[in-house]
Amino acid sequence: MSTKTKTSQKQQNLEYQVNITFDPRDKIYVAIVPELDNCHTHGNTPEEALANSHIAIDLWLETAKAKKIPIPEPISRRKFSGKVLLRANPELHGKLAREALKKGVSMNDFIMDIIEVGLRKVNKSLF
Repeated sequence: MSTKTKTSQKQQNLEYQVNITFDPRDKIYVAIVPELDNCHTHGNTPEEALANSHIAIDLWLETAKAKKIPIPEPISRRKFSGKVLLRANPELHGKLAREALKKGVSMNDFIMDIIEVGLRKVNKSLF
């Protein structure tokens, strides 16, 4: 593998999302790479868990290539259309339509507002 290819691969590896949480039972920091199935590791500090996650990503990608497993593109590189198909039961659909009408907005705008408020509550760092 050329140096340029290795550098390119290392850059891509840094683009995968890593979630780090503390495990109070084992008193370690767990690093999970949600975009890569079963790719996780840990460390005694958040920094160590993050450093170990880069190694885990490298190993996951090497294994995937060797076994010809499709490698997902990092979510940071994906392009999104802005369209989301949502299925709802007829009762909920009706409630959403009536509430949007009361507020004088489209149902799409009303649902987008609900989603944004909900996401802020779930994870304030998203916005």
